[in-house]
Amino acid sequence: MKYKIKIILDKIINFFLPRTCFYCGADLKTKTLLCEDCFKKVEVIKGLICQRCGVPLKYGGQYCYNCRGSKATKYKCSFIRSALKFNEPTRALVHAFKYEKYLNIAPYFAEVMYKTFKQNPEYLETSFLVPVPIYKSRQRKRGFNQAEVLANHLSKLCGIPVLNALVRIKNTKSQTKLTREQRKENISGAFALVKGMEGQIKKEAIILIDDVCTTSATLEECARVLKAAGAREVLALTALRE
Repeated sequence: MKYKIKIILDKIINFFLPRTCFYCGADLKTKTLLCEDCFKKVEVIKGLICQRCGVPLKYGGQYCYNCRGSKATKYKCSFIRSALKFNEPTRALVHAFKYEKYLNIAPYFAEVMYKTFKQNPEYLETSFLVPVPIYKSRQRKRGFNQAEVLANHLSKLCGIPVLNALVRIKNTKSQTKLTREQRKENISGAFALVKGMEGQIKKEAIILIDDVCTTSATLEECARVLKAAGAREVLALTALRE
């Protein structure tokens, strides 16, 4: 009986406040974010991936070109995984979340991130989730930091506390159209440790949290700051991988 009442109420709500797919705009009959066809296009990252940075490898192998051989030793972020591939439907979701303030999308991202978390034992012996910060003026305009929102939802699922240990001190230009080397240069010196955090992170293993990983330049710069402050290990987990 209760189930039938719920169905009726959902139909009434959908009539007056129709829900549409965030990607194609089709009407939704249930409380989902995408229609059935668009959800079929969402790709979970699995199979052949780089063992350090998690990027999908088309032709197999253990490591991608950028992590292969002695190059891996230069990185401060030792382990990166992402839940979903950045494609048209997931791009629509993350843009609606970040730029149109649809915070109801965050629990979905956190759930798929948690699945990735559980699949990788490297995350289990960590002490804190540290969200990648955004610049203060951007956060005032947006009203929230998307990485912090994701970290808070993920924390409820995995039981690891959130620690806002980093601050963004440089208002960098968008990384979107920059090359790998330009991204590294652009993000260099953009982050600092929050005053008084040294004691909390010293000798601890930390998971950086962000929405999207492209070249991992941002994660690497955050990891550099944390390692310099005494963190034992820095790993990272993001919702999407571009």
